[in-house]
Amino acid sequence: ALIGGGAFAFRTYFEVQDEVELLRDRLSSMNLAVSQGTEWAERHDWLDENAPSFTSNKEASARLLDAIMQAAQKQSLDIGTPQFLEPTAAIGPDGMPVEEEETHFDKAAVKTILTGVTEQAFYTWLHALQQPKSFIGITRMQINPSGTNKTINAEVEFTQFYREKAVPKVTKN
Repeated sequence: ALIGGGAFAFRTYFEVQDEVELLRDRLSSMNLAVSQGTEWAERHDWLDENAPSFTSNKEASARLLDAIMQAAQKQSLDIGTPQFLEPTAAIGPDGMPVEEEETHFDKAAVKTILTGVTEQAFYTWLHALQQPKSFIGITRMQINPSGTNKTINAEVEFTQFYREKAVPKVTKN
């Protein structure tokens, strides 16, 4: 009985020690989260102030295309025929659409193809489009050398992140 009781006490002691360590780690992570609360609140406020709002995916796509074309004109780049990309649902291993997490942003995407452009003009164009307040990102890019005078051929997909705003309803007074 003495050996069994000692083994039980020994095992219980180590289980309590493990739980104390787990609680100590949780307390540490909670304190870190509390200390970073103001920083995250400031980030949230910045997003609320700067995130673009559009009434539909078509409006967001049109604005994205306009921004792409204007930036390309400044660099004398020929875009060719841009292609609007429809939002797609992720497909799971069973072939059924995967339920996506609720995100804070909607997305509109445009694919562009450039041929025979100079590297400097291309990268200046990309840099001009990707400013923090524009909420435009590159979601896919493929670059191949064209073989002459440091020019490249590129396929770039841009995504406009935005928040969809409600369309005002027309009512009779």
